[in-house]
Amino acid sequence: MIAALLALALVHDSGVSSSRIETIRDDVRGTFTFSLEDLASLVRLDANRDGLIDSEEWARALPAIFGYVGDHFQIDGCRSEGDGSVRPGLIRANDLRAPVTLVLRFLPARPLDRLRIRCDLFREHGGYSRHVAELPGGGTVVFDAARREADRPLAPSDGRWPWAAGSIAVLAALIPIFRTLSKSA
Repeated sequence: MIAALLALALVHDSGVSSSRIETIRDDVRGTFTFSLEDLASLVRLDANRDGLIDSEEWARALPAIFGYVGDHFQIDGCRSEGDGSVRPGLIRANDLRAPVTLVLRFLPARPLDRLRIRCDLFREHGGYSRHVAELPGGGTVVFDAARREADRPLAPSDGRWPWAAGSIAVLAALIPIFRTLSKSA
């Protein structure tokens, strides 16, 4: 939510993108929002030059876009793959400020206890690119020329350790029983 608000506030600047990173068990999923202008700088989107970017044109362009995003937004210990099932709809090619949402899955080689992220999206194009990332647990990081890396622990609230809350509740319930037993002994 915070990332979306920051992205909307900065939408008039070129080179501002955002993401929301979610973790559920050992899955890491990134929902990214880019401007059409930024994506058009990576690959030809309107291949038939009819002024519209349709489903077939997105299907041809997405592998290159996913490759770029995966190379420039990296989570240590994970390989990325684009989720082609979430595909942008029909967009006018001259609507350069149109937001485009894409999803990448980050597949960890081992269970993660923290997110170590490196981001250098769109830096090769010059200017002052920024990426606002909303992390699990509500933290937000702005990647820019001054910050290219972030390291955050994964909190138990992200669904990776559902047993932690249950264990604490059981222990809290057992404490009065242990006190009663120790007094009677």
